[in-house]
Amino acid sequence: GGRGKTTLAQLLYNDGQVKEHFDTNAWVCVSEQYEALRVIQTLIEEITKKPCDNLGMNSLEVQLSEQLMGKRFLLVLDDVW
Repeated sequence: GGRGKTTLAQLLYNDGQVKEHFDTNAWVCVSEQYEALRVIQTLIEEITKKPCDNLGMNSLEVQLSEQLMGKRFLLVLDDVW
C-alpha cells in the first residue's frame, strides 16, 4: 500500500478521454473481508444507478452479463487483497 495506485487509477478513471472511450464504467472498493455477491451487486448498482437488493448470485451474474454484453467497459476493483 501507499504507492499511489488508487490515486493514479482515479486520475485515469475520471479522465474525459477515458470516459468517452468506454460505454460503461464502475468503481467498487473491495475490502479485505469481501463477499463476491456484494461486489457484483455494487457493480450492477454503479452501472444501472438503481438498487438491486434481494437477488441471488445467479440472478446477479446474469444481470451483470446483460449490462456489459456488447459494450466496451471499464471496471475498477479498488483495494483488492
